Amino acid sequence: MANTRRGWGAVRKLPSGRFQARYPDPDTGKLVPGPVTFADRKSADRWLSRKRTEIDDGTATNEKAAMRPLSSWWPGYENSIQHLKLGTKVGYVREWRLRVAPTFGAMPVRRINGNRIDDWVADMIAAGVSVSRVVEALGVLKRVLDRAVRDHAIARNPATDRSIKLKMPPRLERPVLTPAEVEKLTCGMRLPRDRALVRLLAYGGLRIGEALALRWSDINFKGRTVTIRLSVEDTTGKLVVGPTKSYAVRTVDLPDAVIEEIQGLRKTALLIFPSRLGRHLRYRNWRRDQWDKAVVRSGVEALPHDLRGTCASLLIDAGASVKDVQKHLGHEDELTTLRLYVRVRPGRSADLVERLNKLIAEAA
Repeated sequence: MANTRRGWGAVRKLPSGRFQARYPDPDTGKLVPGPVTFADRKSADRWLSRKRTEIDDGTATNEKAAMRPLSSWWPGYENSIQHLKLGTKVGYVREWRLRVAPTFGAMPVRRINGNRIDDWVADMIAAGVSVSRVVEALGVLKRVLDRAVRDHAIARNPATDRSIKLKMPPRLERPVLTPAEVEKLTCGMRLPRDRALVRLLAYGGLRIGEALALRWSDINFKGRTVTIRLSVEDTTGKLVVGPTKSYAVRTVDLPDAVIEEIQGLRKTALLIFPSRLGRHLRYRNWRRDQWDKAVVRSGVEALPHDLRGTCASLLIDAGASVKDVQKHLGHEDELTTLRLYVRVRPGRSADLVERLNKLIAEAA
């Protein structure tokens, strides 16, 4: 094989008749072969010139790293999400195992491109995978590829270079209950514990997992406040008690009626809303045994999470600002509060028009 030294790098002719360009590794100084061969020496020289410019500019990729399979970046990514809530982690691991790894796990990252990703997305959609799951799988793929970009294995992330644009289905409008409907639903509950829990969710705005983690020491009856420190998750069939979704501790004021109802409960355990054995209630069991039956008895169609949106809307009706509601619900930003939780309850528009009529009349 003829070898031609240059001022930087080397070009040699292979037995096949094609030409191979080799460049000095920035770390070791040893000659590293390029990823492809060339039909003539001039083309190999041009490639070496571009490679030198990329190395000097700091934009060069590591050819050896580019041949590593995508799966070699997964452990690092999985370790980086350990701080996330259990449900979120379980979802990311599921999407990697079921959708990303089977297609891209063993593939060298340099071979992953926008067209391959588009084909993968199209196959998932054709197989009936929901748009939300496709979006979640794409997110996992993109974030794992981000690690390869940072390691200079690839120049840019191909997950951002696609032609198929996914459009999330419109979010279904969840019901916002009136205080009368909240009370009707509450009266459908058989146990004092559950009646107090429903009112706390509707008028305190707690997440169900936060409410089920409450201890008697979290309630300040004199100050009429509750401090939310923990949350219960039952994502994998095993109860896990940990920090709140935002990892923040917050204290919110409660209406007198809610405080008094909680105060009237029997203190049979450390927890305010315990199971019969004094342990944390499992949400799925409570939903099946208590909530769903109360919905049938009361005729009020709602999910427990709808009470959080109900609280947000009632607070707005009571004169709270979006910032006030954000703090009350424990959101990290106002956009989440506005986009997901501040909803218009039935009849609200008519109330506002009536107020507008009075203002117009006063000006006449």
